[in-house]
Amino acid sequence: MSLLNVAVWGLGHHAQNRILPALSAMDEIKLIGVCSRNGKVVDACAKKWDCYGWNDSEQMLNSTEVDIVYIATPIGIHFSLAKQTLEAGKHVWCEKPLTCRYIDTQILVSLAEERGKVLTESFMYLYHSQFRRVKKFVDDSKEVYSVICRFGIPALDRPGFRNNSELCGGALWDVATYIVSALLPLFPNQQIKVIFSEVLTKKGLQVDNEGRAVLRFSKGVTAYLEWGIGVGYKNEIDLWAKDGSFFTDKIFSKPKGYQPQYKIRDLNGNESVENGRQSEQFIDMFRHFLRIMHDKQQAAIERRSILQRAKLMNDIVNF
Repeated sequence: MSLLNVAVWGLGHHAQNRILPALSAMDEIKLIGVCSRNGKVVDACAKKWDCYGWNDSEQMLNSTEVDIVYIATPIGIHFSLAKQTLEAGKHVWCEKPLTCRYIDTQILVSLAEERGKVLTESFMYLYHSQFRRVKKFVDDSKEVYSVICRFGIPALDRPGFRNNSELCGGALWDVATYIVSALLPLFPNQQIKVIFSEVLTKKGLQVDNEGRAVLRFSKGVTAYLEWGIGVGYKNEIDLWAKDGSFFTDKIFSKPKGYQPQYKIRDLNGNESVENGRQSEQFIDMFRHFLRIMHDKQQAAIERRSILQRAKLMNDIVNF
C-alpha cells in the first residue's frame, strides 16, 4: 500500500514546533508540502522539511499528490478551510476545535460523510498512554463519584488570534475544549446535563479569559471543570471513586519527552505513585488517524465524537 501524502495548511509556531516534526518523523506517511500566505515562512519550511511550498491554497488543493490536508490555522477560519478541502476531494485533519459553532461542525461532518472523506479533530492527548491509564482507572472502579478537570495557562506574550473574538479567541475555545473533550470517552453513552456554566471576560479584555462548569452524567458522575488564560498554570485531572482516587498532571498538554506520573489512593487513603510511559502524543494521534483512513466504521465513530464534543460545548456556552 502506497504512503498517503499530507500537506499542512497554516505555519504558526505550533505547526512548526510540533506538527511538522511529528509528521516528518513518521515512516507511515509522507509530508508532501506546506501552505501559508507568508512566503518567507513557506520557503523556509519547504527547504527545512524538503517538501513543496504553496502560497496559493488553490494550487495545494488542486494537487493530485495531496491526499490529506492538516489544518493548523486560527480556529475562526477552520470551517472555511475544511469546507474547501473536503469539496476539493481531500481528507481533513484539523486542529482542535474543528469549529466554534455547532451548526458549522454539523455541516462539515455531513459534507465529509457525503464525500466519503475522513474528518478528524486533533485532541492529541486522547491518544497518549496517559489518557488510557486514566480511562483504565475509570473502567476498573466500582463507581466514580466525581471528576475535576482544570486547565489554565499564564497570559501569552504574543497571543495573536487568541485575542481576536472574530477568530474564536479566548479561553473557552482555546483551553476549555480540552477538558470538555476528556469527559465523553471517560463516561461514554450517557446523557449529560449542564448544572452550571459561566464564561467570563475581565474588564478591558476583548475575549473571555476564564470559566467553569458543573455537569451531571446520567449514571451519577458529577464533573467540575475550570479553565482560564492569565492564571497560574494548571493542567490536571482528579478522579474520586467509591473505592479510591486518582490524580495525574499535564494530562492535556505535555512537553516533549514527558513521563507521566499517577498518584493513586486506595479506599483508606493510602497513596502509591506509578510512573507511566513516555511517548510523543502527536505521533500517537497521527498513527490513530492513519488507522481510520481505510476503516469506514472508525471514521464514522470519529465523526460522531466530533459532533458529541461540539454539542456539549454548545450546551455549556448556551447554559
